[in-house]
Amino acid sequence: MRLTLHLACLTWAALVVGAEPEVIRRQVPDMPTLELKSAGKLNLKLVAECSALWASPSQPGVFWTLSDSGAKPAITPIRADGTMVPVGKSFWGAVTLKGATNVDWEAISGDAAGNMIVGDVGNNVSRRKELAFYLFKEPAPGVTEVTDVRKVTFAWPDQTAFPDPELSHDCEAMFLLRGKLYLLTKHRRDTLTDLWRADIPPVGEHATLTKLARFDVGGMVTDACLSPDLKHLAILTYRNVWVFDVPAAGEDFFHAPALHAPIAPPMLSWQVEGCSWVDAGHLLLGSEQGDLFQIALTDLREAR
Repeated sequence: MRLTLHLACLTWAALVVGAEPEVIRRQVPDMPTLELKSAGKLNLKLVAECSALWASPSQPGVFWTLSDSGAKPAITPIRADGTMVPVGKSFWGAVTLKGATNVDWEAISGDAAGNMIVGDVGNNVSRRKELAFYLFKEPAPGVTEVTDVRKVTFAWPDQTAFPDPELSHDCEAMFLLRGKLYLLTKHRRDTLTDLWRADIPPVGEHATLTKLARFDVGGMVTDACLSPDLKHLAILTYRNVWVFDVPAAGEDFFHAPALHAPIAPPMLSWQVEGCSWVDAGHLLLGSEQGDLFQIALTDLREAR
């Protein structure tokens, strides 16, 4: 009896601490690498480093992007070819988030109801003890400043060392689905990513994170995005692109049917860190060096 109770206590303790989930691995197809060709150029004076992309659901043809650490606390609307968005007889420039601080902005997402989230989640050497989300409504055309911005902070529940010697607590990818916010970590010592759900309270300044899964993505995750119909999830790394079917219910994304392709951006534009949907069949990728690329889902192959 004592042995049984002891084992039960150990099992309970492991659950409380949070045992690491088993790594999910998929067999990728044997196929040629997709050579990315520039389909547009960003104005580097307007967007110094494209670190994320998100397609506006209410303004067709508009994509939101941002620059990372040290840049102004602003998001910028662009077209798929990198040109500025026309508003009247002029063009729409950067939109400042009042009161926000760009420590290391790396992700942007939102939903069809006009809710947007910027992720101050960059953590290159895993030193940060506090990270943040900025929540606000999507700016209307021509708006240059958003004044109603809510800041919600969080910390990685399983990080105990600062810096983390495993360098596994960086993040550049998030997506919003069914009212839930999900994060994908960027690892620097392996090819894995951890999927976390961030529960943001209706009232309060702190989010709670829950680790859901661990997947061998085959590289460092730099962005993620949902298709306009919310049926497909694209995940981008420096080396490859994945597109998963979104399950009708639940959060088991990595066991769903999936497409995959290895990618090769130009040598001088290799930091591909933005990913969004142009339409149901095409993805828009952006590099920190200012190039925009498009790839068709028909260029990807089924993963097992």
